[in-house]
Amino acid sequence: MSTEPQGGRTPPAGLLVLQERIDTALDRALRPALDELQALSPLLAPVADELRDATASGKRIRPALLLLGFQAAGGMALEPVEGPALALELLHACALLHDDVIDRAATRRGRPATHRIFADQHRSAGWSGDGDAFGEAMAILIGDLAFVYADRFFLEATVPETPLLQAFRRFTTLREEVMAGQTLDVHAATSGTTDRDAALTIATLKSGRYSVARPLEIGALLAGAPAELVAGLGAFGDPLGRAFQIRDDLLGVFGDARATGKSTASDLAEGKRTLLIAEALARLDEDGRAALLRDLGDPELDDARADRLRELIESCGARAATEHYVESAIADARRVLADLDVPAAIREQLAQVATYLGERQT
Repeated sequence: MSTEPQGGRTPPAGLLVLQERIDTALDRALRPALDELQALSPLLAPVADELRDATASGKRIRPALLLLGFQAAGGMALEPVEGPALALELLHACALLHDDVIDRAATRRGRPATHRIFADQHRSAGWSGDGDAFGEAMAILIGDLAFVYADRFFLEATVPETPLLQAFRRFTTLREEVMAGQTLDVHAATSGTTDRDAALTIATLKSGRYSVARPLEIGALLAGAPAELVAGLGAFGDPLGRAFQIRDDLLGVFGDARATGKSTASDLAEGKRTLLIAEALARLDEDGRAALLRDLGDPELDDARADRLRELIESCGARAATEHYVESAIADARRVLADLDVPAAIREQLAQVATYLGERQT
């Protein structure tokens, strides 16, 4: 089958089928887990409700790619590995909940961020203490709970012990990398460290590898894949994962907030040192760099100044250069995919996912 791009701005049909499967499996798995939580104390009901709401939507990219990696290695029935797929979605929920606290984000997926919901609850109830601190604490703890459930669901896989252990070790590597990437991201924004190599390292560790390469590898390991195939899926996933994160960075500045569910000024206000910003600082003259750095990272950034920053970034060619990087990374991934020894139907699905991740608008 062809590996040429097909309709990349909307999820391909095969991905949508897997997303629906994951939605159903997640609801089925969370229900008893959250019932057990609430049985500990009725005061935990709002926590259970919020974790359910926070995981109720999403693109389900990571669990879907785990299932595709499993099929790429010859796995047939998907039920035995639904638990590890759900683990990736719960880990992602943890990352988002914590990320919104770190970034002080107001919204997530078109709804108030979890820390804002609990801060408002605190103020409405008239409780003592700092409402914002309470909201942040609750969001962190709910994220931690999602992290715990990730382990619980992963270990519910019904596959032989050796591939399960190998896959769980790769899951641990994934978590180490994403924590390292998040740490580097916070450090870069705070210290003002900006260069292309650092930005690409952050993009790879914080999101790219954990979003694409590692899920594919974990799925293949669960199926008992040979090392060569696992490495090949990783080589396909690495450039694709960077493209995924850098597309996200572009959407964080130039996207449609109604489609992305988050402010398009937030990355600028937080001073994110992304490849887009590194490209801008490398291209702007001294006055342009001073203008960009004057407002970048200002938590009080208003719409007018955000628009001026977008104009600076676009006019110097940074947006076009970053778009070109995404296109080049997708092309690199497709070249690896062409040589992978995987079933033709899976190759086609992976090619369509690559197009979608590179061209998505949400």
